[in-house]
Amino acid sequence: MLGCLTACIAVGITHTVTPLRAFSLLLAFPTVILTAWFFGMWGGAFCAITETVLVNYFLTKSQLRFSLGNAPQAVRLGVFLLLSIMLCWIIRQSAQKRANQYIETSQRRLIIAKAERELAEARAAISEALRNNAKHLGELAAIVDSSDDVILSKDLNGTITSWNAAATRVFGYSAEEMVGTSILRIIPEHLHSDEQAIIENIRNGRRMDHFETMRLTKDGTILDVSLTISPIRDDQGKIIGASKILRDISNRKRMEQSLLQAEKIAATGRMAATIAHEINNPLEAVINLLYLLRPMITDPDGINYLSSAENELGRVSHIAKQTLGYYREHAAAVSASLAEIVSQAVTIYEPRCRAVGVEIKMSLNSTQKVVMRRGEMMQVISNLITNSIYAMPVGGVLSISVDPETSPANGVVFTIRDTGVGIGADDLPKVFDAFFTTRRSVGTGIGLYIAKQFIEGHGGQIELESNDAVDNHGTTVRVFLPITTGHQDSTTATRLF
Repeated sequence: MLGCLTACIAVGITHTVTPLRAFSLLLAFPTVILTAWFFGMWGGAFCAITETVLVNYFLTKSQLRFSLGNAPQAVRLGVFLLLSIMLCWIIRQSAQKRANQYIETSQRRLIIAKAERELAEARAAISEALRNNAKHLGELAAIVDSSDDVILSKDLNGTITSWNAAATRVFGYSAEEMVGTSILRIIPEHLHSDEQAIIENIRNGRRMDHFETMRLTKDGTILDVSLTISPIRDDQGKIIGASKILRDISNRKRMEQSLLQAEKIAATGRMAATIAHEINNPLEAVINLLYLLRPMITDPDGINYLSSAENELGRVSHIAKQTLGYYREHAAAVSASLAEIVSQAVTIYEPRCRAVGVEIKMSLNSTQKVVMRRGEMMQVISNLITNSIYAMPVGGVLSISVDPETSPANGVVFTIRDTGVGIGADDLPKVFDAFFTTRRSVGTGIGLYIAKQFIEGHGGQIELESNDAVDNHGTTVRVFLPITTGHQDSTTATRLF
């Protein structure tokens, strides 16, 4: 209908404007083109048909200036109609093509917009995941860094890749010093082979729980540690390294050793009390026999030896009574000369030294008296002399001296040196431990332990130096006793039971 309307308007204008009547189809073609453009092919077709009919009925008297030679008016109108329909079809195809292009462009834009929206959502999701991962990793890093246990990681070559704050605190190395270096740096040399076994276990995917071993700190201290080692895998499940959780168990080990030592001491004490009880009666009999023998000895040397024997038996009796725990004597704390006690002890052990080829050199330069328990000090000196004799099985030189001392306090120093086999550097820190001994056939390992207890009970100090080198071997023990030891003279004994 719109096509017919436009045709009517065009013919009306042509009929109204007189000069246009001579050109009856002048507005026909533009009208058909515009109608087909705006209203489609069928609108243009109806417009062309309407134009033909109207021109044929209203403008036939005018001479059409649409030249086709001498062709009649009807032919001319038929050609116009045919051309108009063709133009409508062409315009329709062009419009359809443009519409299709527009639709395709719109669809592409919609697809692109949708893809951009999905990409933006994906980016937002990834960003959120990254933030969550970063937060999670930060929390894990904080946990690792604040842990009291050492937590570190390494690759399959043994190269350290992470190092937490506890590792710095325990080993003394900073993360900058350790990351990128070999794990062997904190493993004692004699345990390097263990690391190869650990790496092989990790390569095979095996976890190691509570593996007790030793590790080395920056200052050279050996630590007892417990290790838990787990494989580290990548996204594909391939093992790329290992994580280690290390706990310092040195204190626990020391407590275990102390407990074991206490149990040994308790067992030894029970055994010693039993033995002391059994020997106390025959000991009293021997003392009585020596008393009966004294009137029969007239030789001065024999009398001296008899006196020494009585004194030694008295000391044995005293030790037996202490072992039984009947009393702790304060009356035995008297003011006595350390040089005198040393001289007496040397007299007792001199025959034994001569028998094994040991030469004794004495230098007693102080007669200063010290408040001490004479029996305990005699036991200390006897233990030290006995140790020196055992250290020189093929003979040597035993040097004994007593000298005055002013540092760290006024007192006297007893020094005993031998040219024996010496003690190795590894054993020196343990010489004062209970039940530790370097002798293979004899020795209980409590002589120096007891000596240290006695000396420290007197407020003194005992030090030991030794060397087992081939060209320079021997041992030196230095005992310092202050003049005032904290023991008070007393004439009575305090009963415990």
